[in-house]
Amino acid sequence: MSKRQLFARLLQRTGALDAILELRSRTSTPWLSILTYHRFAQPDGDELFDDGVIDITADEFERHVTCVKRHFSPIGVDELCAFAKGARLPRNAVAITFDDGYRDNYEKALPILRRHDCKAIFFVATSLLTERRLYWWDRVAYLLKQTQRETVELRYPCWVRLELGEDRRPAIRRLHSLIKTRRSLDVERMLTELSLATGVPWTRELEQAFADDLLLAWDDVRALRQAGMDVQSHTRTHRVLQTLSPDELRVELAGSRSDLARELGEPARALAYPVGNPVGRSAPIRRALAEAGYEIGLTNGTGPTPLWRAPDPFNICRQTVDQSVSESFLLSILAVPPLAPKHPWHLSQL
Repeated sequence: MSKRQLFARLLQRTGALDAILELRSRTSTPWLSILTYHRFAQPDGDELFDDGVIDITADEFERHVTCVKRHFSPIGVDELCAFAKGARLPRNAVAITFDDGYRDNYEKALPILRRHDCKAIFFVATSLLTERRLYWWDRVAYLLKQTQRETVELRYPCWVRLELGEDRRPAIRRLHSLIKTRRSLDVERMLTELSLATGVPWTRELEQAFADDLLLAWDDVRALRQAGMDVQSHTRTHRVLQTLSPDELRVELAGSRSDLARELGEPARALAYPVGNPVGRSAPIRRALAEAGYEIGLTNGTGPTPLWRAPDPFNICRQTVDQSVSESFLLSILAVPPLAPKHPWHLSQL
């Protein structure tokens, strides 16, 4: 357990956490906190796909929303875009966001949000919803979890040998890392070869059936919007922007805005970066974002955004919520934003 987590537990046990949250509801601090969620845990705990995007249970999320409504001012895309242009945020602004477009965002998150009259922002990878394709990380996890082979070798995009024990997570993380960092990768080719290497069948019919169970349909997305939620872009196919050519960037960024305009009648103004990587000083990515028409870009795992200086519109920070973040730690992060942990990439300029 980290020192931050120990401190959060101490705040809760001494009653100081409740006192700080109450104080936060009456005063203001110079940080904007944005929480990032993905998927809800399965009731039976049996997960065919990637465990890494399972953040929370429905009961835990309801407690988080209750806390946000009691002590903070929930905001949406309008307030974030205005803030990026220099406007003041409401006091104690907090945003709730969901990435990717999993079906339980509609089935579980929306009823809780409506019950508490709380806004949230949902970022969706548009072409995957249209084509009923599974996310690449879920395909990797499924194939490696299902294989009966003890060793798996890939030849594309490079030679990779995976020794598989009972715990498949290290192998899954290794392939995820490869996809996240390899430039101009043909993801479909790699996943097709992985299916052959694992001996686990994969067909379009199977993928569509999985996608229909796992992902939002466009009718669900429209229902989110009609319920007062914001729906914004997470690119078209969730490719990491730093790995793409200029032409691929245009397809992912402008294409997603076009998809959302077609389905919702309004183009996206905000983009959540796939895997949350900050764009740093990357001129090609920043230029592509501006040319596509985005007003803001959101990172992940980068902590709070300071309010004492002019914001970088393409570097709005967010805080990851995952299963390793206890409820006391999350509430402590909201109460005292500098406690928020950061992913290693916050130190680099990509």
